[in-house]
Amino acid sequence: MSIETALGARLSPMARRRNPWAAYGVALAAVMIAAWIRWSAAGALGAGVHFITFLPAVLIAAVAGGFWVGLFAMAASMAAIGLLVQSSSFAGAFEPPTAAALFAFAFASVAVAAVVSFFEQTIDRIAAQAHNQHSLIESAPNGIVIVDAGGKIIGLNHSAEGLFGYERAELLGKGVEILVPAQVARAHVGLREKFQQAPETRAMGAGRDLSGRRKDGSEFPLEIGLNPIEWDGQRAVLATVTDITERKQHEERQAILARELEHRVGNIFAVILATIRRTLTRGRNVVEAAQILTQRVQLMADAHAVLSESMFKNIPLNKLIDIGVGSFKDQVTSKGVDIAVNARAAQAISFVVHELVTNAVKHGALSSPRGAVAIEKEIETIDGQSFFVFQWSESGGPPAVATTRKGFGSFILLETPRQFGGEAEMDFGEKGLTYRLRLPLEAIR
Repeated sequence: MSIETALGARLSPMARRRNPWAAYGVALAAVMIAAWIRWSAAGALGAGVHFITFLPAVLIAAVAGGFWVGLFAMAASMAAIGLLVQSSSFAGAFEPPTAAALFAFAFASVAVAAVVSFFEQTIDRIAAQAHNQHSLIESAPNGIVIVDAGGKIIGLNHSAEGLFGYERAELLGKGVEILVPAQVARAHVGLREKFQQAPETRAMGAGRDLSGRRKDGSEFPLEIGLNPIEWDGQRAVLATVTDITERKQHEERQAILARELEHRVGNIFAVILATIRRTLTRGRNVVEAAQILTQRVQLMADAHAVLSESMFKNIPLNKLIDIGVGSFKDQVTSKGVDIAVNARAAQAISFVVHELVTNAVKHGALSSPRGAVAIEKEIETIDGQSFFVFQWSESGGPPAVATTRKGFGSFILLETPRQFGGEAEMDFGEKGLTYRLRLPLEAIR
């Protein structure tokens, strides 16, 4: 039986009184029939029992319309008796009613109307409560499935239909194991029977991952709350089913983010330590080392701010170059493609640009107001593989001079590309330094 059938049928007493005029019509018709029966049985009924056929009319009227309609039937009955008694044709048969008979009829009519009205109101309240419960169950966002002691589905709501992909008629009367994954259906029977032995309100499978099975065979994670109830006079269990797919996905994303954060923080500390070791080398005084170290750590902070803003993915390359160039934008021109790179590549390219700018400020084109730097970015294809090419060309400054000392800057410029399967080359020419970086596009996107 569906929830609508079980609860909707109990609304009939309230529905019968929606039209009061119809109720008064029923009362009048019942009195007229009672008068006809009393007139027909005039010889068979003696004096003092004139109202005996009218009491059922009062009962019918009270059932049809309530207390006041019952009193209306009582008054109509008294009027009908009065007319019958005054009839000359039946004067012998209808003796004037005694006061005791009139009082007894009035008392019995009021009592019948009051009792019937009380029961009708009680039924109306029960029906209203049932209707409210039905509305709550049907409008509940969670699925609700009602299962009898034998494991048969005897009720469910609209949300449960949507969760499992069944029409209501397809589930009513079926075993609840139809909604359980096949691999655990047998075990579920034992758990269900154990619960029926000592039913109590509780969550099912606390601490365990539960799944439901849809009509198409697909499964989804869920939580179930169990509540023992009485349904149509029999013991049953109301199961509240909640789809937790989004929650599970959120938890997985949180776990991934936590692992990613741990990984990135570890990388940041590793880079900082490496930067400190390579900056604090022999031949530098404390002031110079502090200045260089401050610049490099500040670069890491700026690059990290860009990474955070882009949620550590799809970082615009041009934005990284702008940060690295800083206050020398009027001497640096950049043209070519702008691509989005991953966090690891963004950090590496930021260091490359910073070292190129630092070298140009100290020894190259940016050390002179007339110097200039041209940055070109393009995608080229070699043997079917795409590469990102970055070229830094200096001009207008002093000639570039190669140094024999391999410091942190040289390591950044020449060794970093190899982490991505790429390569870099430097040309120390008369016009200035030319640096060319080639990285596999797949590795940095």
